[in-house]
Amino acid sequence: MLAGAIFLLIPALFFLPSHLPAPHACEAATALGVFCTGIAYILFYQIVAHAGAVRAMTVIFLVPLFSVLFGFLFLSEAITPHMLLGCAVILLGTALATGLLRWKRF
Repeated sequence: MLAGAIFLLIPALFFLPSHLPAPHACEAATALGVFCTGIAYILFYQIVAHAGAVRAMTVIFLVPLFSVLFGFLFLSEAITPHMLLGCAVILLGTALATGLLRWKRF
């Protein structure tokens, strides 16, 4: 993340907006980056260390499922049949990846 920030610093200096965001907006963005993203990466790497890469990968599989759930709960977004089908596919794939379900060979 630090390398990405340094890499983008030079182009960002050439495309500065005419009005900078309010200080509280910059503070909020910094807090989101440090606390949400930073802590999430630390937790994710702990999962990799303790559970292994395959099981840690399943955390990423579930992100769309929770996005749909949180959109429904907090933003009153509608859930469509296609979303439910997608969530079912995600859960099936996660169950196969973690070994909860076994693929039978004929």
